[in-house]
Amino acid sequence: ALISIPFFICIFMGVDNPARLTLAVALGTAQSLLSKTAKYALFDPTTQMAYIPLDEESKVKGKAAIDVLGSRMGKSGGAMI
Repeated sequence: ALISIPFFICIFMGVDNPARLTLAVALGTAQSLLSKTAKYALFDPTTQMAYIPLDEESKVKGKAAIDVLGSRMGKSGGAMI
């Protein structure tokens, strides 16, 4: 969220200035890269570690249920925002 503030400042202040819009695109790209990198580096491994103490059958069933339900609920929740 903190990385998005400079992006939106550049967008709102640079509507008529191509240099500011270029800076806004660069900041938006950096924000997107950092957020996706953090998700793949931190969030995904953490979710996989939650399944380690389970037996094999519970892992398979739990993973399938959480992946399907979590994905759909996350996407619908994100769409509502």
